[in-house]
Amino acid sequence: MEKTVSCIAVETARSTILRIGLMTAVTFVTAMAQISNAATPSLPSGANSDSGLEPIYYSRLPMPLPRPDIALAYAAIPIKVTLPKPRPSIEEVLPTSTATLGQMIAQQTGLESTGEHVYKLKSGEGIGKLLRRAGYSEKDIASSVMAMAAKASLRSLPVGLKFTVSENGFVFSNRVGRDIYTLRDPDAGWLALTAIRPVESYLTFAHGVIKNSIYKAAAVSAVPDNALLEYIRIMGFSVDFQREVQPGDAFEMLYERKIDLLSGEEISTRLHYAGLRLSGDQLGFYRFNRDKKGAGWFDKDGNSAARTLIRTPIAGARLSSSFGMRRHPISGFNAMHRGVDFSAPTGTPIIAAGSGTIKKAGWLGSYGRYVQIKHNGTYSTAYAHMSRIAVGIVPGARVQQGQVIGYVGSSGQSTGPHLHYEILVNNRRVNPLTVSLPTGEKIDPSMLDIFRKKVVLIDNEVMANGALRYVTNDLTLLDE
Repeated sequence: MEKTVSCIAVETARSTILRIGLMTAVTFVTAMAQISNAATPSLPSGANSDSGLEPIYYSRLPMPLPRPDIALAYAAIPIKVTLPKPRPSIEEVLPTSTATLGQMIAQQTGLESTGEHVYKLKSGEGIGKLLRRAGYSEKDIASSVMAMAAKASLRSLPVGLKFTVSENGFVFSNRVGRDIYTLRDPDAGWLALTAIRPVESYLTFAHGVIKNSIYKAAAVSAVPDNALLEYIRIMGFSVDFQREVQPGDAFEMLYERKIDLLSGEEISTRLHYAGLRLSGDQLGFYRFNRDKKGAGWFDKDGNSAARTLIRTPIAGARLSSSFGMRRHPISGFNAMHRGVDFSAPTGTPIIAAGSGTIKKAGWLGSYGRYVQIKHNGTYSTAYAHMSRIAVGIVPGARVQQGQVIGYVGSSGQSTGPHLHYEILVNNRRVNPLTVSLPTGEKIDPSMLDIFRKKVVLIDNEVMANGALRYVTNDLTLLDE
């Protein structure tokens, strides 16, 4: 088999390559010119067009058309949509407690109850023993307790809990506003149900002029203790009640009381507004719920009333010794007093000036019973000479601002019952009455409109009471 090989001279090959390269270059330049002309074309004149169709020129790349909505392919036939029903409130689901046990027995079972007696749960006693004392048979005890166990935990019932018992059922309250009834049904046997106690809320506006102290002025206006303590806590961020409040200053507050309509007892008290006229200065703070952040206190512009620390973590005390050089009451020598002393009766509650973690709790030499709280990387507070430390206040425990941590005493080197209080900034003791404390967070701008509506509602409620507003002075005394 023969192979034929074509041989090309070197010069011929070189000229061929040059011709191919030149043709490629010319082709590339021509193609680029066509693209350039296509990018910026000039429309052809009608004289040069021999046909009825004209070419379409694009000055940019054509974009695909959007896909049509598939819903447009169907006829527009109206349909009726049934919206889901809202979840009913607990008041709509559960029955309402009755004034007597017999009324509930008659309402639910049709039976009559001849007598009702109150029994208190004794120490070491269970429900079975209590019902046995009430005269129940073993069969009724077993059946009723089994029915009641589905509604309440039998292990968490406190000593002294009251049970109202009759031959056809019994009732007790396991938490505020709820009653657990266990009743004998003639057909179904023993059954248990939860009922809601009727509660009514009342808004009260209290105000008065301070002559001696805020406590006496509030007592004259019959302000509940819970509302007064909340008022003092809020104002305690900005005001030193022991030094700054003078005769002639005035207070005002708007609080809500929830009353159990069956027993007439007060269930809870909530303060909504706190105001104070202080030597010409006017303070006013409003309670506002910030969704997941919880409730806070703010002035009418949305600035927080809270500070990192409370200046005076004790109510009803008198400033007995200031920060600075003084003659020591025991040694007699001049020494630096690196805190402030508040004189108060033994047993007066002492609260945490701010939220934080207990760093020390126990006996500390001349300080006696002593507690130190670390609030953050900058601030700490210390409390000394306590008569006793509150239950649960141990190193490492977390405390909240306003929580009771101990009680006034005279332990250690002390001449009488008082609280020695210190504020430490970067582990350096400073004057608690003059140190600058940062404020809390302002209301988020997105919630300011809601907050301002709350302020208007409170102002309207004050006007409805026909009282002079001491603090804002934007309302006048209404005609009586």
